[in-house]
Amino acid sequence: MAAEHKKSVLVVVAHADDMEFMAAGTIARFVDELGFDVYEYILTDNSKGSYRLTEEELIDISAAEARAAGAILGLKEVRLAGYVDGELNETPINILRGQIMAVIREVRADIVMSWDPFAPYEEHPDHRHVAMATLEAAHFSGNPLFYPEHIQPPYQPAELYWFAKAPMNASLFVDISSTIDKKIEALLAHECQMELTVDMLAREAETMDIEVPMLQNPDAEQRAQLIEMGIRNFCGDLGGKTGVAYAEQFRYERVGMLETVLGMPPRGSDFS
Repeated sequence: MAAEHKKSVLVVVAHADDMEFMAAGTIARFVDELGFDVYEYILTDNSKGSYRLTEEELIDISAAEARAAGAILGLKEVRLAGYVDGELNETPINILRGQIMAVIREVRADIVMSWDPFAPYEEHPDHRHVAMATLEAAHFSGNPLFYPEHIQPPYQPAELYWFAKAPMNASLFVDISSTIDKKIEALLAHECQMELTVDMLAREAETMDIEVPMLQNPDAEQRAQLIEMGIRNFCGDLGGKTGVAYAEQFRYERVGMLETVLGMPPRGSDFS
């Protein structure tokens, strides 16, 4: 598989572990196999991501863990906007759109990746808000009349990768069999968020009156084993749909209408 040129990728997410859960295997392939430059823009401070730590503790710990995970994946930069976790929708979408657009123009992003603005059943307001702001930013960042005060000139991404917990019309399955271990390693770098994930599972089991011994006060090693098991099961199920060991799923979109206007065959992703 050979890419046409070295592309730049911008991943825009609400929380520090969003990318690792949903797309880290694909990101690792972008970096390791295709040599693309990948940047991550995290909009919130993750300050509500624990049942155990204070907001102040979380902000610093989560930021450090996000940068550690980025280093594992070989990202060029992990940038944090610092909006309050759980309250992103209180910021007007045009402000977020402008900030995301500024980063698109700065890194000259050919590919933009984020939460899918049109996927159903997304309960988190931060995910919904960052999704729509990213959609608008990606489609209009090439227009010089949008935010002409930006330092960098307009730049138009060509490809969008949308992920979701309940995807619709998401027909791109990326084989991450070669990068599943790196995905898990990057995800486990978010120790405070993996602790939260296991705590949430424990509370769910308690609510349903189900006894799950492995969720009773697990240590760090046991938590890591639980997370790895979950990721391998989830990505393994996706891989089974296309005949590979492990996969990630996206709704893939090309920006613009050039191919339609010229009657050209549509181009796929680098993983098509």
